[in-house]
Amino acid sequence: MQRDLLTGIALRDVGIQSVYSHNSAWVDRARAAAKSIAFERGSVCIDEVLEAEPRPPETHPNATGSIFRENCWVKIGYRPSSIPSAHARVVGIYKLKDNP
Repeated sequence: MQRDLLTGIALRDVGIQSVYSHNSAWVDRARAAAKSIAFERGSVCIDEVLEAEPRPPETHPNATGSIFRENCWVKIGYRPSSIPSAHARVVGIYKLKDNP
């Protein structure tokens, strides 16, 4: 069981790195937008990032999951998404680690 979990985590991480490497220009812009919003408002969720930096049609949707995969973030809560196509799925709320 433990081995399967570790294999799954490794495969997840490889997949995330792969999708990031093919979409890094947009992910980097989205990360900058996320940091700016978090600095200004104290916290940020993916809905706010996508409003500020919409994902281009040619960008793989899974690239969105790379945005908060930096060590500078801490998840502080959850809320339902306000994007209609997300069907009220729960999304994380993040703040920058060094932001009070």
